[in-house]
Amino acid sequence: MNAFRVLAIAAVASVLAAGAAAAKDNGRDCFLQRNVNGFSAASDSTVYVRTGVKEIWRLDLMIPCTGLTFRNGFALQGSPTSGWICRPLDATVIIRNTGITQRCPVSAIHHLTADEAAALPKKLRP
Repeated sequence: MNAFRVLAIAAVASVLAAGAAAAKDNGRDCFLQRNVNGFSAASDSTVYVRTGVKEIWRLDLMIPCTGLTFRNGFALQGSPTSGWICRPLDATVIIRNTGITQRCPVSAIHHLTADEAAALPKKLRP
């Protein structure tokens, strides 16, 4: 790898890191796609995901994602450039059910407070 390519990669990484940090500093709640460690579906249009130990997020989908409540083949795709999910356009729910893959864009993201998370029925806690 030549020196120019190494510098270019380093510059891109620096810009991406700065962008992710800025999103966190602008008062927005954000999470990294790779930190999702559980999910549950209230319906085919509402998903709860857990990041870390206590953080729970509600994702409302633009369209129903048929079969989401059956917990088959769930994936969450974050921003392709950084992996951060800070706004609805950063996230897409992907569900694979009986060989068919659906991509369901997110229309709203809400970081649940501790009280809201505690109020969730046990079956909906990711």
